[in-house]
Amino acid sequence: MEGATPTSAPSSTRIAVVTGGSKGIGLEACKQLAGGGAITVVLTARNETRGTAAVEQIKRLGHADVIFHQLDITDASSIARLADFLKTRFGKLDILVFFFLFSGFYYLSLSYYSGA
Repeated sequence: MEGATPTSAPSSTRIAVVTGGSKGIGLEACKQLAGGGAITVVLTARNETRGTAAVEQIKRLGHADVIFHQLDITDASSIARLADFLKTRFGKLDILVFFFLFSGFYYLSLSYYSGA
């Protein structure tokens, strides 16, 4: 949404997106980031039921700064919806933890953005 004003997260808070965050390595990455302080974690997953359950699991650990957003990394419109959400809600992205499974192997890409 062009011209939208970000609505939450102080500028000192880092915004992290974790793909595949509803289980396994992705879920553990969300827990670790959420427990680190000054980071809002956007947990993403294809399955909304599993994603929201994972967020509740992390919140029960005492980490309130975690939210769910549905994402199918194979669907361009799903990716665009996440990008619009991030721009509107936070106005930035600081950390991207990108997990995916291919031929039975997990792959990880970690990106950290600093500066303006």
